[in-house]
Amino acid sequence: MKKKRVLITGGSGLLAVNWALLIRDKYDVILLLHHKRISLAGVVTDHMPLDSKNNCQLVLDKHSPDVVINAAGITSVEICDSHPDMGKMANVTIPSYLSSACNISGIKLVHISTDHLFSGKFQYAQETDKPEPLNLYAKTKLQGEHEVLSNCHNALVIRTNFFGWGLTYRESFSDFILKKLRDNKSVNLFSDVFFTPILIEELCKKVSDLLDLGASGIFNIVGNERISKYEFGVRLANSFGLNTKLINATSVNRSDLVVRPKDMSLSNRKLNNILDSSIPSLDQQFTSLKLQESENPANQVKLEVIPYGKHYIDDDDIQSVVDVLRDGLLTQGPKVVEFERKLADYVGAKYAVAVANGTAALHLASMAIGIGKDDKVITSPNSFVATSNSILYVRACPTFVDIDPQTLNIDVNKIEKTIIGSKNIKAIFPVHFAGLPCDMARIKQIAEQYNLLVVEDASHALGAFYDDGTKVGNCKYSDMTTFSFHPVKGIAAGEGGMITTNSKSIYRKLMRLRSHGITKGNFEFPGISEIDNSLINQEEALEDGVLKRWYYEMQYLGYNYRISDIQCALASSQMNKLDLFINTRKKMVDYYDRSFLGMPHIKPMQQHNRGNSSHHIYVVHIDFERIGITRQQFMQDLATKGIGSQVHYIPIVMQPYYQNMGYKIHDYPCTYKHYQSGLSIPLYFGLSRIEQESVVLSISSIINRHSGASKP
Repeated sequence: MKKKRVLITGGSGLLAVNWALLIRDKYDVILLLHHKRISLAGVVTDHMPLDSKNNCQLVLDKHSPDVVINAAGITSVEICDSHPDMGKMANVTIPSYLSSACNISGIKLVHISTDHLFSGKFQYAQETDKPEPLNLYAKTKLQGEHEVLSNCHNALVIRTNFFGWGLTYRESFSDFILKKLRDNKSVNLFSDVFFTPILIEELCKKVSDLLDLGASGIFNIVGNERISKYEFGVRLANSFGLNTKLINATSVNRSDLVVRPKDMSLSNRKLNNILDSSIPSLDQQFTSLKLQESENPANQVKLEVIPYGKHYIDDDDIQSVVDVLRDGLLTQGPKVVEFERKLADYVGAKYAVAVANGTAALHLASMAIGIGKDDKVITSPNSFVATSNSILYVRACPTFVDIDPQTLNIDVNKIEKTIIGSKNIKAIFPVHFAGLPCDMARIKQIAEQYNLLVVEDASHALGAFYDDGTKVGNCKYSDMTTFSFHPVKGIAAGEGGMITTNSKSIYRKLMRLRSHGITKGNFEFPGISEIDNSLINQEEALEDGVLKRWYYEMQYLGYNYRISDIQCALASSQMNKLDLFINTRKKMVDYYDRSFLGMPHIKPMQQHNRGNSSHHIYVVHIDFERIGITRQQFMQDLATKGIGSQVHYIPIVMQPYYQNMGYKIHDYPCTYKHYQSGLSIPLYFGLSRIEQESVVLSISSIINRHSGASKP
């Protein structure tokens, strides 16, 4: 006999995963994922937003379920209050679209609602009692019920409050309590908030029984016992043999919490009468919970993490590489020249030299401008070590200047003071951190005043704009600009770098330096050596005044920093999408900015001049101390929710190698402050709006959970 098919929305959530585990042997189960991507043995997963009527219908047409269980929604009272549009979409709009689609397709819909719908003035609310929602969460859930019942005549609406073994990224109420107590930590629970909790397994059984009867309308599926959150915690602790003295009774009457009902208890009389059954006692349910621990869903779910950064490769990119592999030169061929010309034209520079990686670009730039032993070069401590390492490679000395606390770039106001207070300053290496350009007009003015050379580290800033509207890399403010094409950068070449310049002499020198310092068949005669013509063996180089076909000469001590045609084919193809990448990133940044507006303890950085930035990374400052959690814990919490994050960067001066040279982080207070609170969150082309919502919701939930609020 063919199994019935059940589609469960909110597929990465606590209820949906538990439900799928309970019924996967009896039914064909499809988990519809919204925010996170997971895999679960014996269960089909799909990933599609339900933010339109068309998408809802497409999902139903694709999977043809017999039953849809809508377990999706935003359940946090605080998040619904701070993000009303998001709460309305999840709790009202999507249920409306989904119920309409189910009605058209003749599919049974089970919609999961809440016990928060009443004012809390009376006990054991029944299905026929008039709701009096106190907050936006309750209002959206109530409106969602109305939409479902209006659109789908045979829908089943379930009001409940459940607990059970959860996922590490989606704690249940019981998870929260048990984890705290097992870690020997105190837990604060409301003694003046009452509810009628039910184990997820019992909830699923009762829904199944109602479906077998063909029931429709509103049903309370809850436990028999009205109990406070505090009493629930004490009895749970006793069942698991944990220390109840760690549980503190607190009050919901707090100014920092959104108002919520004090009594959410529901009556299950209608359910028991129709099914002619009863719900096990709470202690019996705790016993079942204990027996289920070895089957905790968290141990069975494989979570795919949203990375902080990621490259995007399409069929055109792949074909460009395949074409080189099949027909072209793999290295030192025409694709290198093509990529160089394409990038130079894009940024508006005269010349471009492609090299193996961004570090090689910085190293060769340092060599090409002739800095060396005992010279000093001003740069930023807020960068990857490659910037200052390139200065050390030529035996010069990095001189760090603290950053501006708003731009996170080198503080231009402190550059001149550093020049005046130092000796042997020969160059400035400004870093366009996170894609926001430095104030290059002022840096050039300072450089000209003190006869200094300038090399821009634009590893993050391909496609960014200066204040005058021209593109970073055109070298109107500098001698050279370097770029990186590491996979998480603006475009990907696998690995790769580029140096742009408007100086022909620098260009020619770079061309030699990237290939062992050798020139071969591509230099002018006479005067083929830019160092000393007397060093040229004229008789060896020429025959009848013509350069010999095999002849090459090493003019400098160079390096093998060449890049392959395979890499350049990929990068050249990626250049065709660069503006699309950047425009999409700008929209994502705008969404983040709006989402974090007013959220406590978090501040998006570099908000001024957003239009100039290439938005390589999105950086926020988080007050971890006020939240009451370390950054390590915060990042771990994000990871368990399927969200990747990173820190950009550990200040260069904090690296042991640089500390041994005498550098001290406390000489750079703004850099240190940024390091203490900075966090980079996911931003890349291909990151969906739903995934961005997941990032915001995850961050918000962690902040709410750790900033002193009791578990609701």
